[in-house]
Amino acid sequence: MNEMMKMIRFDLITVSRLTVPYVAVFVAVSIIASLFGLTFGILCVVNFVMIIAPIQGINNSNCKRLYGMLPVRRSAVIKALFTEMFVTMFIGELLSFLCLFICRGSSLYKILPERLSHIASNFHKLPESKYMKMYLFAAAAFAFLTIVLCFTQMRSEIKNMEAAIREFLIIVAVFAAVATVISVMIYNDKIDALKDILLPRTSAGKWLSIAILNAVTLAAAYIFCTVTVKKASDKEL
Repeated sequence: MNEMMKMIRFDLITVSRLTVPYVAVFVAVSIIASLFGLTFGILCVVNFVMIIAPIQGINNSNCKRLYGMLPVRRSAVIKALFTEMFVTMFIGELLSFLCLFICRGSSLYKILPERLSHIASNFHKLPESKYMKMYLFAAAAFAFLTIVLCFTQMRSEIKNMEAAIREFLIIVAVFAAVATVISVMIYNDKIDALKDILLPRTSAGKWLSIAILNAVTLAAAYIFCTVTVKKASDKEL
């Protein structure tokens, strides 16, 4: 655990000047915008990929030989990376929720110019059950991005980055095709039962779906990390 925490600290220091300031500015702007009823803060979860990308880039490039010079085990490096991916993306999800919560409760949108005020008021007038769909969307984005990042990292460690990218593109293409088919069928009322599962009608149902998405994501990240440690911890850096 101590080695893993050292690696997390090392990685965060490494990228602190690369992307963290830009992510922090985006979060600050998102929170301020939320005070005026503008909901683009929901993209915080997507924006936090910027923190993970440089760490993955270093870990999957020739620079990773630097890790071989550090007094830590390879398994600690792997565990630290997966922990960073899950925790960082989870923080992004929570910030998306925070922006949506602030947006719902604030009435400062009334002082905006007429056009922006009209856009913000539309979100403010949404019924709670429909507004909750945005929370569900943020949770789904968190789950998808985190699972894909963890899977890609696992495959790059076990095989190589080229294979990981190839498999990533296949996964995205298949997911997009399946999502499109399901969306069309739901829109045409062909699978109402599935619609009720994916988009529960009540706020409590949506929070339950959010909890399930987070639990599934945590389980997937743990499994991918465990498999990677087992397959790649003895590989030379």
